[in-house]
Formats: sequence, C-alpha cells, structure tokens
Amino acid sequence: MTQKWVWENENWTAFVVNKDILMPYLDVAVRAVAPLIKLAGELEPAKLAEFEGQVLLEETLSTSVIEKEYLDRDSVRSSIARHLGLPNAKDGDRRYESFTQVFFESIRTANQPLTISQLKKWHEMLFVEVPTFKTVTIGDFRDDEMSVVSGHFGRNEIVHFKAPCDRRECVEEYMSEFMGWLNNQSGISDYLRAAFAKFWFVTIHPFDDGNGRLSRIMAERCLAEADKTDRRLYSLSTEIEKNKSEYYDILERCQKGSGDITEWVIWFLERVKEAANNSMKRLDKVRLSTRFWDKYREVVFNERQRKLLIRLFETDDFEDGIAKRKYKNLVSTSDATAARDLTELVSVGALRKEGEGRGVKYYLNFR
Repeated sequence: MTQKWVWENENWTAFVVNKDILMPYLDVAVRAVAPLIKLAGELEPAKLAEFEGQVLLEETLSTSVIEKEYLDRDSVRSSIARHLGLPNAKDGDRRYESFTQVFFESIRTANQPLTISQLKKWHEMLFVEVPTFKTVTIGDFRDDEMSVVSGHFGRNEIVHFKAPCDRRECVEEYMSEFMGWLNNQSGISDYLRAAFAKFWFVTIHPFDDGNGRLSRIMAERCLAEADKTDRRLYSLSTEIEKNKSEYYDILERCQKGSGDITEWVIWFLERVKEAANNSMKRLDKVRLSTRFWDKYREVVFNERQRKLLIRLFETDDFEDGIAKRKYKNLVSTSDATAARDLTELVSVGALRKEGEGRGVKYYLNFR
C-alpha cells in the first residue's frame, strides 16, 4: 500500500485536533508559564538580562545538538552577553554570532509581521560556513524534492518523511499560505499557534537544510507572543533535545497520519510546561547566584574556579557533585592544579566536600 502523507489529505492545513482532549493540557501549560512571567517581571533589568542569557545559552546549545552540531559553550555565552549588554563578553566565532543574531531578531520582533525575505535572510545567516559534504541552496527555498531517509541507499531504506513539492514555485505557494496564516492568525491561543506553526513549517520543509532550527524559531516567536514579552524566559529546544527520540517519532506518526495532530500538540504543550518548570528552578539559581557573588565579592577566584562556579549556577550538569577528574577536564588543567583549586574553594566556603578517597565530590555550599 502506498504511503499517504499528511499533506496529501484535503485541507490538511486546517489542522484536525480533539479540543476536548487538548484543552486540559493547554491549561496546565499556561499555568506553568504564568508564575514564571510574573517573577521575571519583578527582577531588576540587569538580573533579567542575566536570566535571559542563561535561557538563551541553553536554547542555542540544545537546538544545535538536535541538529548534531556541538558548539563551544563559552563562545556562545560571550555572543549572547554581547547582544544583551552583559559584562565580560569576548570576541566570538562568526557562527555563534550569526545564530545569536537570528534568534534575537526573531524574538525581539515577534509582534511584527514576518516576511519571506526576512526568513530567507535568516536562513543565509545560519550558514556562515557553507556545507562541503552536500549541495545546499542558501538564502532561498529548495528547488527539488525532499525526503528524510535512513538506512543504506537501495537496501534497508526507511523513508521517515517526504515533503510536498519538487520545485521552488510550489514551495513558494505553500510558504505564502503559511506566512499569511502566521501573520494573521488571532482566533486561537498563541500556545496552540506555536505548535501548529512548528508542525506546518517543518512539514513544508522549505529549505535544503536548517528547517528544524527555523521551525523552532517559528515556535519561539509564537510563544513570545503568547507570553506577551520579547524576552525568552524558558527554553523549548532544551526540552525537545531531552526527548529527541519521542520528538522524531511523534512528528513521523503525525506526518504519516490522517491529518489529526492532537498527539503532536499535546506533546508540544508538555514540553512548554516542562520548560517553564525548569526555568523556575533556574530563576531560583539566579537569585542564589546574586547572593553568592555578593557574599564573595572580596574573594579573588582564578579563571578556572570562576568557570566552575558559573557552570554550577547555570546548569544542572553536576547536581550529583563534581569529582576532581571532571573538574580537571572541564578547565583543562593538571591533577595538582585541580586539587589546589578545589581545596581553595572549600577553604573559603564556596564549595563543600563529601565522600572519601576516589569517591570525593564537590558541591555548591550556598543555599
């Protein structure tokens, strides 16, 4: 039996959903985001910028991991700091600058209509380095068929998705309809609009490459409108990356389905809820961080120690403590220097030490 794709259904962009099933999930997502917006609004501007910087750092790193790109955390942080006017920003790689600029432009202009020319410009900015392993049209829509396939060519091939259109004129028509909807849709919740927009865009797959990143940017724009802010207070891509296998499975099922995307929208709203809940924890860390640096403002930490402390406050990477070996690898130093750094941090009270022998781990000592 020939596979029927969702876009082959009549009026597929009308998006069939079961509202009775959907609405409780929408309510939970909205309730998760609301207190975050309220508390963030009470932060002084400098602390709000610091908080948003942490969110955008995780968003940038996560969306890149989804695309199997691995960026340097410090370089991304510096790029974001420069855009937010935060201190200690350093010159960075053009790749990080371009992605950061695209993200900031998209969110800061979320309440304005988006044009196809602007979208093409963003696509061009995402490809500062032209891929060498395949031919990619940059800054314009694709002019060929598009499929997502795994397995070996000619045998064991699995077609996970096939996009509509095999010529640019057709893609232009699909995108014109999409952009008209995106810029004029006011009859539904913007949280649902975000879910619809991401699914619609990635189903059209208008570019040769970069569709996933741009589809997440589309969703973030809609979420910014939903939250009535031009700041990003939670990271959708971080939650997608954590559940990447589910993400691809649900997309594939809905793109091969009858046109009912209720399952996709529920999954999306669950990620919004989790992202907001995790941002509340991060906001608490920003508060702790403020108190911490105020307490230790007279202490001179070396660059390695500061890198560790910032990482502990920014992420949950070392919730179970950090061993000397991991610290040594994190800051690229010797055993002796790592031991001395950690001992000094314990002696001033910044870290606490737990365990014995090789089981020793270090934890933030500030609550």
